[in-house]
Order: sequence, then C-alpha cells, then structure tokens
Amino acid sequence: MCGLGRTAGCGASLSSLLGIGAKSRVAVFGCGGKTSLIGILADENRDKKVLISPTTKIMPPAGEGIALLASRESAAAHRPAAGIQCMGVLDRATGKLKALPEEDMAALVPGYDVVLMEADGSRGLPCKGWNERDPVIPAFTTHSVGVLSIRALGLPADDDHVFRLPLFLDMTGLRQGDVITLQALAMMAVSPAGLMRRAAGCAMLVINQADDPDDMKNAAALASLIRQKNANIASVIVAGSAIRNTWQII
Repeated sequence: MCGLGRTAGCGASLSSLLGIGAKSRVAVFGCGGKTSLIGILADENRDKKVLISPTTKIMPPAGEGIALLASRESAAAHRPAAGIQCMGVLDRATGKLKALPEEDMAALVPGYDVVLMEADGSRGLPCKGWNERDPVIPAFTTHSVGVLSIRALGLPADDDHVFRLPLFLDMTGLRQGDVITLQALAMMAVSPAGLMRRAAGCAMLVINQADDPDDMKNAAALASLIRQKNANIASVIVAGSAIRNTWQII
C-alpha cells in the first residue's frame, strides 16, 4: 500500500517519508546516489532483517556490521537474522556483485523484513538514457524509488555527464553539448522511455544532492514541473541530501 510516514517535515527519516518498513521490497534506480540512499535505508532499518542485493550489478556496500555473502552457495546457506546482509555473486574481475538468479532471490526474499535492490546502473554519471533491459524491477517489488540528481542542472549533455547519451538526447529533445535544464530533467523522469518506465508497486521519486538552499529551490521547481507533466508519475516526491541525510516531501 502506498502511504507516507507520520511526518513530511525536515528531520524525518527517509524510510518514514517513503513509507518503507516491514515487508517492503524496494527497487532503487536512476542517477545520483542510489547506493548512498540504499545505505541510509538499510541503516534506518538495521533492527530488522535487511537484505541488500542487486538486480544488475553493484559495488559491495561499505559499512560496519554489513554481512557480505558473495556466492550463490553462501546466500543459499544463510539464515536471515536481525541486521544488514548484502548478497550477490562476486565478479572478481570487476569487484562488483552481480544479481543472484531470479529463483534464488524469490527463495530468499520471504525471510527478510526489508529488501533493498539496486536496479540499474549509471556509471556514476548524473544523467542517463534507459535501454530495453533496464531498470530490472522484480515482480515482488512493493516500492519503486527513482533517483534524480539536482546537481545535473546546468551541466553539458555529453558523454562525460550522461550514460547512454543518444537515448537521453532522444528523450529530452536536447542536442549534444546543450545545457541540461529543469525541462530536460523532468522529461528524463516522465518520458515513456525514461526513469519511471517500469515502476512497480508504489512509485516514488527522490531528488538527491540538494545540499544547499539553492539546490532545494531548484529541486522544488523540478518537482513542480514533473507534476505538471504527469501528476500521477509518483505518489510522493522527496528532496534532500544523502551527504547530510536530511529530507523533506516537496
């Protein structure tokens, strides 16, 4: 069920603003801080049984008290317990964790209170275009959280700042080298080929990297523009800063 936490004001936890708690299965995708947001959500729920796992590939999260299981065998043998577990199949060439097979995930998920899945990649760039393969959102997903970076505003639309540049240009109407505008970021969110194209369960947006008052003002303007273009794209839009871990509904 889509629903907000008890408070929408500053100082509320990200989990409460997104309505994430017991039996939440959360897919996080987009650009600009997915791994950091998953880390915050995991830490806020560490008194529960928490599973972090990719549906594509992730770098293993760093942090005290995170149990890393990097093979199908170790994941299958594990018994859920309170705390944070990270599971996948280690690619020793890249150091990344690849997704467990779908049948393995289906068997693991019922044993956990909160499941946090990184569902696509952006090569660390602030914008991207989506192809036919991503994001990879399992059918059991209860919360789909699309992530945007407000710090992308004003950057050039080029290969240094956009993953899959041609797809991004098609989506936004920009030309290569054009400045990335609020209009372009809104189109990246609402386009039928864009960020929320495969959202399942409760669809939500997080505008991250709003680290100062000017960023927050831009984030509010972006949220307003997104709602003008598609009022139903997300049940809630949260803006804030993963670095500061401060959030509010806008």
